[in-house]
Amino acid sequence: MADNKQSQSGFALLVSLIVVSVVVSIGLVLLDVTIKQLRLSSNSTDSEIAFHAANAGIECSQYWRRKLADTIEGDQFALPTAVPPGGSIAGSLNCFGVNDDNSEYATISVPISGAGDAVLYQYEFSWAGGNRCSEVDMLVVTTDVFGTIDAQIDYSDISAIGVLPGYPTGQDLNCQIGSFCTVISSKGYNKSCAQKNSFGTVQREVLLEL
Repeated sequence: MADNKQSQSGFALLVSLIVVSVVVSIGLVLLDVTIKQLRLSSNSTDSEIAFHAANAGIECSQYWRRKLADTIEGDQFALPTAVPPGGSIAGSLNCFGVNDDNSEYATISVPISGAGDAVLYQYEFSWAGGNRCSEVDMLVVTTDVFGTIDAQIDYSDISAIGVLPGYPTGQDLNCQIGSFCTVISSKGYNKSCAQKNSFGTVQREVLLEL
């Protein structure tokens, strides 16, 4: 009789252990799913922040491209072969409530064939609050209105200077005589520009050709 009770007690203990193991396993699975969902939600939010920062960089660039058109394009009729005076717009750029003292600014002359010149304008802004950054590369091609050959930038030259991410591989940039061509590449980050290379940063890019 005692042996029977001990057998039943041992069986009940085994069943209890099995039930507890199943419950714990289900709990761990649910916890893992919850953690993954939270991570996905966080990544989605960061991705949206980065995308809107990139898109805002495009909007800001278009604004200054129009506002400072005379300066960026230069006086093509008076000086048809002059390189656009890029340095003169430094200190004029202002986006997202950030003054130009907190922005980085640079210009680079880009190799070009045909009748024209090309200048790359580079600048970045940390938004007010410091929770996002917009980094812009704006390539402006000014053609000679008195020329006879279209201006062209080889894709290898675009690639060599490390700009315009997302520009179609192998495609050259052509700009017709008497016109101005602009390509804007904007990168958005979910952190300030000072922290854009830190762990956990999400980057999105937008490319626009005018």
